[in-house]
Amino acid sequence: MSGLNEIDIKILKENFDEDLIKQINPENISKIFAYLNSNGVYYFKDLFLNSLDLFLYPYDVFIKKFEHLKNVLGDEFVEKLGADSSLIEIMYEN
Repeated sequence: MSGLNEIDIKILKENFDEDLIKQINPENISKIFAYLNSNGVYYFKDLFLNSLDLFLYPYDVFIKKFEHLKNVLGDEFVEKLGADSSLIEIMYEN
């Protein structure tokens, strides 16, 4: 997978089962990473390594859910999510 190093892959294998990891679509992940990066979410890889299931959503579904998260957290969403990554669970609400 593009952008992931050996340590990242090891973390994925420690955090998630093989069946979930096999569902990763590299093209979809690349688009999501680019979207998050363009929104100032510089820690996107950390979110991916800890919340893989959210990154398995198709790009357009992920964007819709992330936009909901941004609306809930407000203008400081990057800082709030960076300080408490568990806030990403708001994406499950929508």
